[in-house]
This record gives sequence, C-alpha cells and structure tokens, in this order.
Amino acid sequence: VCVVSQAAVTYGQADLQQHCLAFIEGCTAAVVRTQGFHELSDVVLAQVLRSDRLAVDELDLVQAVREWAHVSSAVLERPVPEVAALPVRELRLPLLAPRELATLESHNQRDLLIPVESIAAAWRSHALRKGSGVPSRLCRPRHGTRPRDHHRHLDSHPK
Repeated sequence: VCVVSQAAVTYGQADLQQHCLAFIEGCTAAVVRTQGFHELSDVVLAQVLRSDRLAVDELDLVQAVREWAHVSSAVLERPVPEVAALPVRELRLPLLAPRELATLESHNQRDLLIPVESIAAAWRSHALRKGSGVPSRLCRPRHGTRPRDHHRHLDSHPK
C-alpha cells in the first residue's frame, strides 16, 4: 500500500491517495514495519502523519519515523535531521508522558532526528499544562494513542 500511495501522490491521484490513507489508518502498526513504509518520500510520510486516525501510539510512531529516517539517510546519503525535517514536524510530542519525552530526548542526542525546539515545546506544554506555543494539531490524540494522565490538560487546548 505504501508503494501505491507514493505513486498516487507522484501522479496526482487524489482518490487513490485517500483510499491508501484509509488503509494505512486502519493497519498503521503493521504498515510501519514494512519495507514500503521505509521507502516513502518525506512528503508522503508527512501527509500520512497529519492523520488523526492512525491506529498506533505516538511513541511507536516516533520509533517508526526514526527507523524511516535512518533508512532514508543511508539511501539518499544525507544526514538524518535533513531527510526527516518535514515528517518530524508532524510528530505529536506533547502526547508523550514526561518519562517518555525524557527517554526520547536522550535517544535524540545520538541522531538529532527531532529539532531541539520541538522537544522544548513539548516540555513547555507539560510545564504549563496546556499546549502553549504548540500547534493544536500536535496536541490531538490519534485513534491509536494510548491514554496518559496529562492528556486531560491538552483537551482544553483550543482546537
């Protein structure tokens, strides 16, 4: 489905793009483990990550994007932060619990996948107990997001 989705975007087939996205939304956890997922372009991956209907937890999605970025970096012979710049903007870091965010920050020091500003904004949303300074779409849980205690503070964030 990822190969078809990539082709649909390349050739401007909007209906086919929507059908592919619907399939990806329903089977996200399985799709992110496929070779086809790792071969998506940054533009197509960012489009997929904009969906509220992805059936996977955000922490798993961050890991999938990290794996995608390392594959893309090797194939394109470009640094991880460069190849991942567009899709990483769609990761919903404020949804992660503080302990998860701390672990993510530690792992991030190895590959610099996520800009420091994005991690700082997620920490700020925890400290202020709202999505302050973070686009509202990044505070919306996806269908597959596991509930966390702090999510109740994000619910009051203006949509």
